[in-house]
Amino acid sequence: MDEPLKAAAVAVSDLSLHLGSQTIFEDISFAVDEGEIAILIGPNGAGKTMLMRTMLNLLSAQTGSVTIFGRDNRNLGPVRHRIGYMPQRLDFDRTFPITVCEVMLLRLRKSGFWSNRRARREAILATLARVHAENLIERRIGQLSGGELQRVLLAYALLTHPDLLFLDEPAAGVDVAGEDTFYALIHHLRHEENLTVVMVSHDLDVVFRYADQVLCLNQRLLCKGAPHSVLGPEVLEQTYGSLAASYRHLHRH
Repeated sequence: MDEPLKAAAVAVSDLSLHLGSQTIFEDISFAVDEGEIAILIGPNGAGKTMLMRTMLNLLSAQTGSVTIFGRDNRNLGPVRHRIGYMPQRLDFDRTFPITVCEVMLLRLRKSGFWSNRRARREAILATLARVHAENLIERRIGQLSGGELQRVLLAYALLTHPDLLFLDEPAAGVDVAGEDTFYALIHHLRHEENLTVVMVSHDLDVVFRYADQVLCLNQRLLCKGAPHSVLGPEVLEQTYGSLAASYRHLHRH
């Protein structure tokens, strides 16, 4: 019996972004099926973060279209709660006395979760436990290590039980051992909860280990497909230019 066709969680068509006279990226088209991990790669300045922010309608100077769960990204309405977003970094005053619990409470209030105090705390603890960070609930944000902060940011993105996660270099600032643990955690969540993940990464080893689909970006989309099928030397040369040799070296078969 044939397997049922998967629906596209994200569909991008002829998408371009222009800021003033500068073209950030242009003519981007791809789709990410529900349950897939799609990883965006490319050199610094290629437009990866800008593309992710455009898909989320955080940047609006766009032409083309983006749909998420069948809804135009400029009018997500009833599917907005199904989307989680983890930015590359969180800019904040590290001396500000706010705890992990208080930050998570702000997220619940923003999403309209107005249950009683005990239920809110239980929801926060349960989400922190999903990323093995429940022991951090009363810690101040400014006191967290890089790895601890990334886990809390992931929990923040997971708090409303999304079906789709956008992760912008989620292991940035984490040591190598922490990176491996972090990506394994995302992989586990994807399989346990059928999450769809769209992620930016610089690590080709992560791409080959975890991606169902890789998207090579350098202002234009240079490849899309299964990593072992599309990530050959010519594509890496197109994507990274003179840096291609060092990026090829990062992939450990």
